[in-house]
Amino acid sequence: MTRTLASITLRSLLNRRRTILLALASALVVLVAALYRLSSPTDSEALSFAGQLLADFGIGVVLPLVAVIVGTAAIGSEIEDGTIVYLLAKPVPRLTIVIVKLLVAWLVTSIIVVPGIWIAGVVATGGSLEIGTAYAVAAIVAGLEYTAIFLALSLVTSRALVVGLAYVVVWEGVVAGLFAGTRLLSVRQHALWVADAIGGEGVVPSDLGPQTLLVLVVITAGAFVIALRRLERVELRGETG
Repeated sequence: MTRTLASITLRSLLNRRRTILLALASALVVLVAALYRLSSPTDSEALSFAGQLLADFGIGVVLPLVAVIVGTAAIGSEIEDGTIVYLLAKPVPRLTIVIVKLLVAWLVTSIIVVPGIWIAGVVATGGSLEIGTAYAVAAIVAGLEYTAIFLALSLVTSRALVVGLAYVVVWEGVVAGLFAGTRLLSVRQHALWVADAIGGEGVVPSDLGPQTLLVLVVITAGAFVIALRRLERVELRGETG
């Protein structure tokens, strides 16, 4: 049953038209890198550009955009159209449902975002693997944190997508960038810290410390627990309590 649930969720997320559009957004990162490469930059210029491109566009825009759409749809779409009742009527523990939904949403997010980030890093630098690899790993780690947050959000409110986009634009895009004290609670800043920790010339340096890993784990685990608790309160008519 677990394999069937994963397969159905995977097909549902990948078959959505907007998922295809998100893949094009990821490909846009590669296109920008390729266009920049046509200007024949020096190695140092290329490394600096690649770092900014992947940090600001790949991690700062494409990753959260994909994660919010995929994460909120993993369970939220079933609640919205009422098919959640059929899933909850099956003899599947709700813990299993949350785990499967989260892992599949994380997988889909990674499939869409990570290759584009890695390839863009290679293209922009003219063949260097380090910077693309650093940001690709950062995207994988932050992707789990993002999808956990948005999965939980879809079980907290019926307007999860709108709230999630507002969170990405206001908190991640503005507040965490302006006020240093808020950066420890920013998923984007967590991703940049991971990239910086992995290393590689050209990676945008992070001013966060080792405690970032603990905060990242706590937020991810907390979002998972919230999602589980909310799903346990979903009634068979498909509404949250």
